[in-house]
Amino acid sequence: MRKGQRKKNLTDNECINLVQHLLTRCTPKGKLPKGVSDEVAKLFDCTPTTVRRVWRRAAFDPPGTKAICRSVHQRKKGQSGRKLMHADLAQRIQQVPQSRRYCFRSLAHALSIPKSTLHCYFKRGIIAKYSSVVKPSLTDSNKVCRLKWAMDHVQDIDGAKFFDDMYDTVHVDEKWFFMTRLQKKVYGAPGEKIKQRSCKSKRHLLKVMFPSAVARPRWDEAKQEWFDGKVGTWHFTEIVPAQRRSRRRDAGTLVMKTVPVTRDAYRAMLVDNVIPAIRSKWPADETKRVKIQQDNARPHVHPLDANVIAACKEECWEMQIVCQPPNSPDMNVLDLGFFRAIQTLQAE
Repeated sequence: MRKGQRKKNLTDNECINLVQHLLTRCTPKGKLPKGVSDEVAKLFDCTPTTVRRVWRRAAFDPPGTKAICRSVHQRKKGQSGRKLMHADLAQRIQQVPQSRRYCFRSLAHALSIPKSTLHCYFKRGIIAKYSSVVKPSLTDSNKVCRLKWAMDHVQDIDGAKFFDDMYDTVHVDEKWFFMTRLQKKVYGAPGEKIKQRSCKSKRHLLKVMFPSAVARPRWDEAKQEWFDGKVGTWHFTEIVPAQRRSRRRDAGTLVMKTVPVTRDAYRAMLVDNVIPAIRSKWPADETKRVKIQQDNARPHVHPLDANVIAACKEECWEMQIVCQPPNSPDMNVLDLGFFRAIQTLQAE
């Protein structure tokens, strides 16, 4: 423990453990060998003076000629230490508008309390930290749709209620992925010069929309292996010849370009990629009545789209497109963390 460094008082259990440790190191006459206090102090992260003080309180006496202290517990009763100056801080914080409670600097100015004092109260647990997340605004109609959606996933079997296992559901959604972010943290050695990233405009950052389809993992009896539920991930891109010459390529060179995600592009993605992938990767002994769940984005196809229905009924399958409740991204497992995990892997 460094000189001048303060530490919290030892707890009752720590004091008992300290005495028991010293009992194994003391001499038959109850004396501590030289240097034992320093070693035990490092072990319990305290000062040698504290070790000797606790040992004196224990008053260990092997011959039994002296009275001993049976307890080394703390002798502080109730609340101890300096009293808090701002006892009503919690009530005062609630009176401050939430718009001024996003940083200690603004909150300290609103309360007329130094920022360092607020940090001390925060460490004591008097000030709590919350996460404020912007969530979709739900109308009364949206709430009714969410309630009906939840009730449809509860089954009544012999008078008992059971949640739908959703083994017949495939969640489909898409997300924009950027090749790099405008701002990100980089850890390095002290004094290290981090490589500078440059770009003429943030509009030049390449971004591609990736649709993904996942289902619930399960055991595949036919293949005798686990079906991980990952149906596939694709991208809305196309290979086209470059129309103009540049410093890096000549005109006519095949380049990859992003495709505007329209309803026709989304329909082609479902018919050509998603639905065939479900048929090829779906466990053979599972039901062929599969629900493809999507949100209510404008480019998404209507559940009664003729081309999609024809693709869903090929090879004796009974797939159907279902739309989750509007303004409810929490109803799709891809929005609940799957895309975030992919973003983390991309950063690595």
